Amino acid sequence: MEQSPESPVVKVLEPQKTSWVALGGLIVVLLVVAGGAYYLSSTMPSTESIEAQVQALETQGDSTEPEAIEADLAAQSPEKFEEDFDAAFAELDASLAE
Repeated sequence: MEQSPESPVVKVLEPQKTSWVALGGLIVVLLVVAGGAYYLSSTMPSTESIEAQVQALETQGDSTEPEAIEADLAAQSPEKFEEDFDAAFAELDASLAE
């Protein structure tokens, strides 16, 4: 009996084919991330609005005494409060409408 030397088996790797499903999924994910970034950037409040709110908070006292709270409330007229309240809701409605 003759024994033949075993020939080494060499596997030839074939180039991998790009999966179109995976590529399409990647594109969809990138579009969703880009859309989310655009949405968040468009709904951020303006710096003027933030600065006005900070300034309004700085003018208030930080005391929890009832007299100090009443003085803060008296310093802001009901009309001004309603204007600020309506402006805040108008800004919210505008951001939700986009």
